Amino acid sequence: MGNMKQKKKKLDGVLKFFVIATIMAAILLVALMGYESRQYLVYSENLDKVAVTVNIQDLTLEDLAFYVVYEENAIEEKALVYDEDNSLAFWNIHTNKVFVKTEARETAMNMAVHDYLFYDEALKCGLALSEEEKEALENRRTDFWEDLYDVQKENLPVSYETLNDSMRKIALAEKYQLKLAQENGTTFAAYGYDGYDYKQWMKENHVKVKVHKKVWDRINLGNITLVHKKQVTIDGEE
Repeated sequence: MGNMKQKKKKLDGVLKFFVIATIMAAILLVALMGYESRQYLVYSENLDKVAVTVNIQDLTLEDLAFYVVYEENAIEEKALVYDEDNSLAFWNIHTNKVFVKTEARETAMNMAVHDYLFYDEALKCGLALSEEEKEALENRRTDFWEDLYDVQKENLPVSYETLNDSMRKIALAEKYQLKLAQENGTTFAAYGYDGYDYKQWMKENHVKVKVHKKVWDRINLGNITLVHKKQVTIDGEE
């Protein structure tokens, strides 16, 4: 009888150990997942990750690379005017209760979704660039590359060809944007990524956009093609 009690006591001890070990492992896993979710992704090493789904089409970080490079260049220009010696100061200020870098990331996403939708519509309509439009595209490409800082060219997350092709798609998207504006007697800007008519068009066409925040919120905009001495965490705090 005493032997049975001793065995039961040992068995209870083993079970208790496994229960505690399982709980501790679960806590550790949750902690590790939480830590990982707060770490920025290395953009160039995660190009195949899906950043957003538009209707049923997945767009990856590679698909959005142009907008990241473009926004970093546009914001850095303002940042250097704001503080030539410490451009990061501008990236860290608040506008409309959000950090500049957070707003820039949102703008990049909105532009990408807009251009994907209108490029897709352009293809459905059979639109193509005229010779004159192709020439204008080449001029825009030249301006884009000339405007990039040397550090950006050294840290591009994708190839020149990928960015050039994105600009081709944008040119077609803008041709469809102009077509819509002319057909509806409104302005080109009204169908821009932040335009009222564009937002109405999205509603009328039941466009569904799902941003994959576990990927997109881990994009360190401002430190992908640019290099700042200090960095900001995902929450916006140094």
